[in-house]
Amino acid sequence: MSLFKKMFGRGESEATDVEVTLDSERRKAQLSRLEAALDALAAEMREEQSMDNPGWRARVNEYNRLAGEAMALRQGPLTRAAVLDLVFEVRPVFTSTMPEGMERIGPLQDEVMTAADDLRQLLPGERA
Repeated sequence: MSLFKKMFGRGESEATDVEVTLDSERRKAQLSRLEAALDALAAEMREEQSMDNPGWRARVNEYNRLAGEAMALRQGPLTRAAVLDLVFEVRPVFTSTMPEGMERIGPLQDEVMTAADDLRQLLPGERA
């Protein structure tokens, strides 16, 4: 077995995953912020464009689902893995220039992405 470790560069000194203890109260507040931002974005998207477009409808449903997951996560036991699983699913509505007529979505999209990014970062005191 050690031959394979040496061949693939995996020695015994390799670090293992370290459990991170989260600041539950601050993380719950951050999850609440993400949930509210996702809800606001989905609501604005429903107002901005017809739900007849299947791609648009799917994206609105995705944001609604993610808001629900943020709420459920906030109400249960928090783990770093669960938080990261959620926030790495969050993606912007538009990755390039905001299309004309969709300017109201821009600030809401920015808030969603900022809230998700804040959850990705370790808070002071969360380092294991």
